[in-house]
Amino acid sequence: RFSTMQRLLGPAVRQVLAGPAPWQRCMSTASHSGTGIIEVREYTAKPEAFGDFIKICAQTAEVRKELLPFLGMFTCDVGGVLHKVTHFYHYKDFDERDKIRAAAIKDERWKKFVAESRKFVAHQTNKVMLEAWPVYQSLGLQGAATFQPSTAAAAAAQPGSKPIYELRSYQLHPGYGSVPKLMEAFKKGLPDKVAADKEGGQLVFFGYTDVGMLNNVVELWRYNSAQACIRARQAARTVPTWRETIGAVTPGVQHFTSEFLHPTAFSPWQ
Repeated sequence: RFSTMQRLLGPAVRQVLAGPAPWQRCMSTASHSGTGIIEVREYTAKPEAFGDFIKICAQTAEVRKELLPFLGMFTCDVGGVLHKVTHFYHYKDFDERDKIRAAAIKDERWKKFVAESRKFVAHQTNKVMLEAWPVYQSLGLQGAATFQPSTAAAAAAQPGSKPIYELRSYQLHPGYGSVPKLMEAFKKGLPDKVAADKEGGQLVFFGYTDVGMLNNVVELWRYNSAQACIRARQAARTVPTWRETIGAVTPGVQHFTSEFLHPTAFSPWQ
């Protein structure tokens, strides 16, 4: 039972006093053990209702963070559907995902958000991805759930610059070997590509589909600005090992897209 003071403080503060939620403890363990899944959800808002959808998401951001293992939410600046919202979540496995989502939908605050936000959305898709741990290990990274902007990135930022995230998506040919071949090539080439980048770009997430359009590989990178991303690309093209990497993977790619995304004000990833 709650004390009088706890009741006055409200559910969000009670959660802090009670310690981390179960999903937070599981996420920490999963991120270091090399397990876990990333769910990528894309909601296409009605163009005339895009602002309304972002507003209601902002108003309920703390509820989302309390109930779900929420990593980040982004809007598209260029390269994709302009009234699309992309958001990321981390779970230990599908059992944990089912348990957490079942609990969330019973929460009156979340039920209200879902009911009130539905009218603003025209289309929803999602996919579940596995993280490419050999790629992370080649860069000394520990996975998307642990990502934080680095001090080096902050030092490289120009005054007044606005961070962007680049979402790069590769659709590979069918077959069991397509994804392992790409990961092996990237594992060899990415360290030299990153070393050549003087803009402070950071790999946030690298994964491939487990449920959804199979043989889809996604990279998410953070840069201090859109132009910093372009300069990093230009630098990468001068790196022989990276040119070899691109040459090795290109024959296995059906198509490739790139989008520049802005984190929402309430996104944990900034």
